[in-house]
Amino acid sequence: MLGCTRLLVQRRFFQNLSTIILFAVVGTIVSTFLVGSVIYGFSVAGVIPLDSSSPLQSFLFGALISAVDPVATLSIMGHPELQCDPLLYSLVFGESVLNDAVAIVLFK
Repeated sequence: MLGCTRLLVQRRFFQNLSTIILFAVVGTIVSTFLVGSVIYGFSVAGVIPLDSSSPLQSFLFGALISAVDPVATLSIMGHPELQCDPLLYSLVFGESVLNDAVAIVLFK
């Protein structure tokens, strides 16, 4: 039974791969630049002590924290009594798998 469930999850993952990649790539990039811009704005305003001559430090920090890991959300959504939509679970799971890789690429 467990093998059948695993195959079903894998099939949903690959059926929705384009949507998952869109969420992971676009979401992580937007989060990185939003956080980096806000941090850089605060450093220029003198609120936080960062080198305000270049926004590089701010965007590196944004890349570090932009990858959100929804482990608790997936744990709750996986309970059968909640009857969560399998598509939603598949999208959240896939995005959580790929957003770490996108954040690493952005940091590099």
